[in-house]
Amino acid sequence: MFPFVNDHKRLLDTTDELHQVQVDLQNLKVNMVSIQSQVKSTTSDYREMKTKASTSQLVVRNLVVSVKTKHILYGVNTGAQSGDLLAIMGPTGSGKTTLLNTIAGRVQSTSGEITINGQYFNKHLRRRLGYVLQDDVFMPSLTLYETLYFTAMIRIAESVSVKDKQTRIDDIVKALDLKKCLHTVIGDFFVRGLSGGEKKRANIACEFLTDPDIMLIDEPTSGLDSTTAHNLMTQLKDYATQYNKTIIATIHQPSSQVYHLFSKLLLLMDGKVAYFGIASDALNYFERIGMTCAIHFNPADFLLALLSRDDETSKKILEEADRNKKFEIVCRQSPLSNGQNGHSNHSYTNTSDTDVSKAGLNTNGSAVSFDNICAVGIDTEETSVHSHHTWPTSFWMQYRMLTWRQFRQSKGLILHKYEVIQSLLLATLAGILYFQTDYSYRTLRDKMGTIFFSVTYWGFNCIVATVTGFPAERGVIKKEREAGAYRLSAYYAAKITSDLPLILITPVLFYCIIYWMSAIGDGVLFAIFVGVNLLFCTVAQSIGHIIGTAITDMKLSFTTVSSYMLFSLLFSGFFNTHLPDWIKWAKYLSIVHYAFGCLNILSTEGMPVLWCNTTAIELYPSCTANTTFVTISDVLKDSGIDCPYFCYIATLGILFIVLRVLGYYAMKWKR
Repeated sequence: MFPFVNDHKRLLDTTDELHQVQVDLQNLKVNMVSIQSQVKSTTSDYREMKTKASTSQLVVRNLVVSVKTKHILYGVNTGAQSGDLLAIMGPTGSGKTTLLNTIAGRVQSTSGEITINGQYFNKHLRRRLGYVLQDDVFMPSLTLYETLYFTAMIRIAESVSVKDKQTRIDDIVKALDLKKCLHTVIGDFFVRGLSGGEKKRANIACEFLTDPDIMLIDEPTSGLDSTTAHNLMTQLKDYATQYNKTIIATIHQPSSQVYHLFSKLLLLMDGKVAYFGIASDALNYFERIGMTCAIHFNPADFLLALLSRDDETSKKILEEADRNKKFEIVCRQSPLSNGQNGHSNHSYTNTSDTDVSKAGLNTNGSAVSFDNICAVGIDTEETSVHSHHTWPTSFWMQYRMLTWRQFRQSKGLILHKYEVIQSLLLATLAGILYFQTDYSYRTLRDKMGTIFFSVTYWGFNCIVATVTGFPAERGVIKKEREAGAYRLSAYYAAKITSDLPLILITPVLFYCIIYWMSAIGDGVLFAIFVGVNLLFCTVAQSIGHIIGTAITDMKLSFTTVSSYMLFSLLFSGFFNTHLPDWIKWAKYLSIVHYAFGCLNILSTEGMPVLWCNTTAIELYPSCTANTTFVTISDVLKDSGIDCPYFCYIATLGILFIVLRVLGYYAMKWKR
């Protein structure tokens, strides 16, 4: 009778159904949030690899950097968002690298602030940065694959499986076209290895492995030909776009093809910002102030020429920067965020692309002023790095991988075929000189000379090898430590243990020849000889490590080592057996004295008395007092060896511990 009543009922039923669907969707959303929170609680703070990063904004505001009384950066303002390739250009000495170092936290700013999504940069947030240095420093004896494998194992969280890490390595190798040189050694000045372009891509690949949100690259095209440089920058641009990353790179004289890859451009002149904005708008901006680029002229060359012209042109550019104050960067909604969770993720766009009257600079010479809203409104749950995870991997993992790498690096240096051949030849020559020498008054000095030669040779060998080898590692350790890759204690422990088997192999071969040829003793004494020599070598290494760490000048460190070893030889007790009383204490500063004394006591223990030589001038007081023989203790005391052998061994052990501790703190202080 009343059809509208039925319609009304059907409408109510439909409304109830829609309400029920809404409730179900709400419950589903709650369940999804719960699942997400559980996943987050069980995974590492380090994100899964090769994923799109959540949108982030890096903001540098009023940054001033000074070193003593010299200003390097003056109130720099800049910024970049996810997906950007920001190029920093300027003449040499304009502050490009200093700006990158300050953003990375490696240079302390005088004033100003650096934020990511409104959060001030701290030690943990900076772990989201990848920094590729201009100098490509690697362990030269490792292959490219070994270098990438080490980086993946030590800088990617242990919660990620080895299989996934290997997949990540394969993907990056393919993306950067490194497959053909994957098993080539890195190389250095002495060993032929990767080319300059391959080393640069290898450097970038190591940082890509950590999947950083923001990548800082200092001069990625330096030393590359135009084609290689363009291919590399294209790969970086694709990486930024595809995975929503931020790449900030200093560029020196890019080609026009490379220039057109830039999303944003920052021009620095004497530490001040001459322009910051969309890269494609830079020519229009300078044309409006009377500086026009010729047709078909490389825009990058034109801009660098402007910044390097006479003082009048530079003054005009900076005056224009001071006069115009409306060239503002405003925030726009990120297409990836869509305002989820009530938070807005912002990026920067130029409010004025065509009207120079709306384009200006702040009073500090910065080509941009920032709206405060650009630094707020973030999803802290997504973007913050939790502070309870200081390192990506455990101490044991770091120690294990560092030991593995240190062993492979040192193996080629310590066990080099020329070093082994040299040791074998010298051992054979010494064995011939002292062949089957017996213990008598006439030949005792020859026996002591055999021991002295062995101790001296290995003392110099170990201490010099350490001093000359550490500078090659210093740059790598500094780079990795500044990137927060591992603990200093893990590296130091790994270095100590990885060198031990290497410094044992060659001495054993050396003593197998000289010990038996010169008839020093029996088999038991041979093992003791090798053990004492190993302990002595580790002490010599410890001294070399302290000197190599504390003194960065190679010539000065080598001079210091040589001077100390010559001092040790003079006071060892072999050259001078009658020291003045006022300087006898100096022998206790000689590490050669402890090893030389210990080995002489062990080799002469249980020996019969020595008959005096009546046909020559006697050296020992007991012989000159009409005594027909001298005891072995008289001979050793005459050389200043007046302690039991275990005292010398204990002293070497104490020196090893003390010097290793001092070496650790020397590295910690020098960093």
